[in-house]
Amino acid sequence: MVWMIAFLCLGLVGAAGYYAGPVRAAFAFFGMFFGTLLAGPLSSLTRHLLPLLGLHHPAWTIFAPQVLAFLIVLTIFKIAGQVVHQKIAVHFKYKVSDQLLYRWQRVYARVGLCVGLLNGAFYFILLTLLIYSAGYFTTEAAAGQGDPAGARLLTETRKDLHEQHLDRVLASYDMVPGRVYQAADLAVLILHNPLLLSRLAHYPPCLELAERQDFKNLAHDAELQQMITTQAKVIEILRYPKVRTVLTNAAVVAQVSGLLGNDLDDLQTFLATGQSPKYDPETILGIWDIDRAATIEQLRKKQPAISPKQLSKVEQDLFPLITGLSLTATPDYQMILKLLNPSTSAMLIVAAGTWKKDQDAYQVNLPGSLPETSEIEIEGGDRLFLPKFGYVLAFDKEL
Repeated sequence: MVWMIAFLCLGLVGAAGYYAGPVRAAFAFFGMFFGTLLAGPLSSLTRHLLPLLGLHHPAWTIFAPQVLAFLIVLTIFKIAGQVVHQKIAVHFKYKVSDQLLYRWQRVYARVGLCVGLLNGAFYFILLTLLIYSAGYFTTEAAAGQGDPAGARLLTETRKDLHEQHLDRVLASYDMVPGRVYQAADLAVLILHNPLLLSRLAHYPPCLELAERQDFKNLAHDAELQQMITTQAKVIEILRYPKVRTVLTNAAVVAQVSGLLGNDLDDLQTFLATGQSPKYDPETILGIWDIDRAATIEQLRKKQPAISPKQLSKVEQDLFPLITGLSLTATPDYQMILKLLNPSTSAMLIVAAGTWKKDQDAYQVNLPGSLPETSEIEIEGGDRLFLPKFGYVLAFDKEL
């Protein structure tokens, strides 16, 4: 397939050079050359043109600015080539003899063919570079004969590039940011290892995303969870209506990219080890579940003389209030107190407030609870004590 593409590029573009002439073909070559060189530096400017073209989704910023810059430079050179060619053509048509015109036309066409072949080689490199980049994602998501024909073609052609060792050359000119490939690797890793979803849900930035209604809908969609658990084809998961709605929502993609895309190395480490070098020092971050036994133990420490009868009475009064209670602390300094609804198994928000760190101590403000502001204590990084309702509530950290 690779060599078929090469022959088509050389044949078609070479023929175009034969009929266009060496001047226009040469200007086209230099347009492609300088367009490739300037695509990266000019992309910061052409990025501002995307909204004018109706390209609002953040995914367009990965490659569209570079492509747009390349096309603008190429167009400028083609226009200049047409102007120069026209002047030369007029000169030979009206100011020289017919014999010289005939000889000039033959030489002009043959030189044009040579330059056209050079352009064909350049187009071959550009086309294979596109296949190299796009084929990476289709290879990651490949599932066999059930894939769309276009995806299978990209996958097979990229495999040919690897077998011909052309991918080593193309990698040097690839303009797709490395974090895009890394994000694709992580996405496929998670989809192929459903057990990692639970760990991902506890990654601190994901705690913010989990509060969005669209992500809650994904988490509670039984059919989607079944597809992920049974490791359905990646393309089928991406085509699932609720997933497609999220992926085509520019605001959601921008938020996910902002929260996760800036430090994918930390996310990769967290998925592999459960530890986050970036967020672990902030021990309050995470999901904390009520520990009834530890809460009663705190009461015993506070009131060592409490009688068994009194303790039993406290348990009867307190346990219905705290059973299923949990705290969620997010990196944007939000603190959410939730309570499990036994009838629906849904977590209901009891209070939402903020947390802040004052030197080595944490303070939590939860409006509507008593007291609203309280200082918490974290023991060993996995147990949190929160004074509420006249008791010291003990929470254990998930994961």
